[in-house]
Amino acid sequence: MKKRILLLASALIYLNVYAQQPAVESPRAKAKKTLAGLSLERKVAQLLCVEISGDAAADDPRMKNWLSLAKDHGIGGFVIYGGTARNAAMVINKLQEAAAIPILISTDFEGGAGQQFKGATEFPPNMAFAATHSDDLMSKAAQVMAKEGRAIGIHLSYTPVVDVTLSADNPQESGRSFGGDLSLMNTMIKTYVSAYHKQGMLVTAKHFPGRGDMKGGPAYPSFTTLNKDITQLGKQEFNAFSHAVAAGVDFIMTEHIAVPSVSGNMQPASVEPKLVKGIIRDKLKFKGIITTDDLWYEHVVSRFGKDEVAVMAIEAGHDIVLKPKDPLTALKAITDAVKNGRIPLAQIDSSVIKLLVKKYAMGLGEKKIVEVDKLAGIVGTPENLKLVQEVADRSVTMLRNNNVLPLKAINPAKTVHITVQKIADQPNVEELKQTLSKSFEGIRQFSIVPGQDKKIYGEILKTASEAELVIISLFVQRERHVDPAPLSRELSSMLDGMSSAVPGKVVVMSFGNPYLINKLPHAPAFLVGYGEGGFYGNQTVYFNSLVSLLKGQLKPTGKLPVAISVEYPMGFGLQYKN
Repeated sequence: MKKRILLLASALIYLNVYAQQPAVESPRAKAKKTLAGLSLERKVAQLLCVEISGDAAADDPRMKNWLSLAKDHGIGGFVIYGGTARNAAMVINKLQEAAAIPILISTDFEGGAGQQFKGATEFPPNMAFAATHSDDLMSKAAQVMAKEGRAIGIHLSYTPVVDVTLSADNPQESGRSFGGDLSLMNTMIKTYVSAYHKQGMLVTAKHFPGRGDMKGGPAYPSFTTLNKDITQLGKQEFNAFSHAVAAGVDFIMTEHIAVPSVSGNMQPASVEPKLVKGIIRDKLKFKGIITTDDLWYEHVVSRFGKDEVAVMAIEAGHDIVLKPKDPLTALKAITDAVKNGRIPLAQIDSSVIKLLVKKYAMGLGEKKIVEVDKLAGIVGTPENLKLVQEVADRSVTMLRNNNVLPLKAINPAKTVHITVQKIADQPNVEELKQTLSKSFEGIRQFSIVPGQDKKIYGEILKTASEAELVIISLFVQRERHVDPAPLSRELSSMLDGMSSAVPGKVVVMSFGNPYLINKLPHAPAFLVGYGEGGFYGNQTVYFNSLVSLLKGQLKPTGKLPVAISVEYPMGFGLQYKN
């Protein structure tokens, strides 16, 4: 009896203690409670995402404006670029402290945090991962990207790029794309999304309806079109986005691209309901958040008006307006459109709820400030940089090798290195030259730049003819809508002629553009790395790959993620026989 009484008493005590514990609110319950306390203006403000910079100092006039947007107007999102990782985190913390509702902080992490912030880790682009055919490498790298991002205070990356590269004549996105193998792309997307989510970070599939096969539009040269029928789109572009939805992406970003076969007009997806509601919502069954791409572009503003385009974007079915030209006038324009019945209030409420649920599900209601002093142990660590090098090394793709590689030995005093630049002030060229000088003391180096006296061609050819090895480094990016391999006929002829001057001793390395092999048909050895710099991925890491290859420490194993020609189809890649 006593035992039974003790058990009953214990149970009553437990129930009493449990009853006194506050009920844990779900993210949706928190979101609904927050929404109920917002004015119409504050609801709309949650749906705006404004650009800021991570290089701002405490007394920067811009900082005062951003703090006002956060505190006085309740702007719900900021997209941040630039500065050091530490300073960016400090800027974000200040904004979070000023905001009544946690702010969703976003940026583009196509190459990871190092693409945007100094001191963080920067990876090669998507195409490099596709060239490795390793979803394990993709997972490891994506987790590093997300972990560093969350440490800095970033919650959402506008990645992965899911644009399909199918045309060798118009490779729009270069290394930003995973390429043209849809099966491989879908595997990479699934791996990417899963890895980001493991580290508690949100992701975006972009750029809907797809940039891979877009062409310049006739009526508005700055706008583009995707001239395919619905069957082709279903097998290609929409297929990629469908797999991104299945993989669990949180956002989809639309682009200023028209699809006449779907909409029956030349209105871009950024303002076209038949593409946003009709395809993304109804056909792809996406229930997440839809954001525009940047709305401040001059060709967008001049065509639609800086505030009207924001209203049209919401009308079309977007939840988020990204980078409006003037945030406060866009805020007023959308608010007025709701007041006059042009946009239903229920639509605004639905979008705000979705956004708030994401914020609270990430725990931002409890912790929105990051610990700046812990960044050094998380961001840009030696372990992370080692992984970057592994991705670069394993992605290097050998497209031609006429008994040149592997080199048995290299005599620096008898080696000539030539850099070929598309633009005179090409970033990173000097760093490559310094890297080779340190690794091969005595190497002779030349640079071919636009506008220089052609007499130097003769000097280069004479020096090359006396060399035992000639290395040609190509820094020649493709031109969108124009030429995938913009090397002049004269320059191509001179470079290709070097193969006759130094038979079997020319190694060409293209930094980011595999299509250039079509302009150098006689180069005895041709390799490609996939970083072009900036949004097109870490380029400088491939300098180490080139050194390792020349020293015989690296054997190329990459496979082409795109089709270059009949001779160099997708999946092509040579390896050493020995």
